[in-house]
Amino acid sequence: MTTRYVAGIAIPDGAMARAATDLMRDHQCDLLLNAARRTFVFASLLGQSRALPYDPDLLFTAALFLRIGITRLYARSQQRFEVDSADAAAQFLRGHGRSWEHIAQVWDAIALHTTPGIAPHKPPLTALLCAAVDTDLTGAHCQCFSPAAQARVLATYPREPGFKFKFLHVMALGQVHRPQTTLGTVNADVLSFHAHQVNAEGFCARLLASTWPY
Repeated sequence: MTTRYVAGIAIPDGAMARAATDLMRDHQCDLLLNAARRTFVFASLLGQSRALPYDPDLLFTAALFLRIGITRLYARSQQRFEVDSADAAAQFLRGHGRSWEHIAQVWDAIALHTTPGIAPHKPPLTALLCAAVDTDLTGAHCQCFSPAAQARVLATYPREPGFKFKFLHVMALGQVHRPQTTLGTVNADVLSFHAHQVNAEGFCARLLASTWPY
């Protein structure tokens, strides 16, 4: 079996990685699935640039499950979507015999990725996943890797036309039935934007103003 590389990063292809990919294909649109894959590669590149240790299989799983909580599977949930996503990842990892420690790492990484100011102070898996989400959406931290690496990631897992507005729309639809769960996270700003109330200094304004990916 030939290992696939994207921007020099090996894409996990073991039994657990294949099972996670198949599951996400069944329940996530291409927009979210490609965003998850980009996030994994960016997180790996950031890990290399900062000499931070991480388990590629755990990071891959965390990235793929990152937004499963906003899909129709959770259309009636009253939990934060991040918690739904983290719980789903934990259940998946238990089914693949992963340790409590590994499960806890992935749970934290997913649950905290939209809460400002906490993830950078957590262990590498959480810190890298959160930073990579920011990279994928706004181009933050791109100075940590080459333009060629950026181009390769975007060519392999492209951002479809109109990505920014489509992404915000999908995120809002997955949470509009549980607005109370978004307080204290960037998702409160997503719902405000969805209601045509734009915070000039908020996440949505920063995303839309970003010139990323070029």
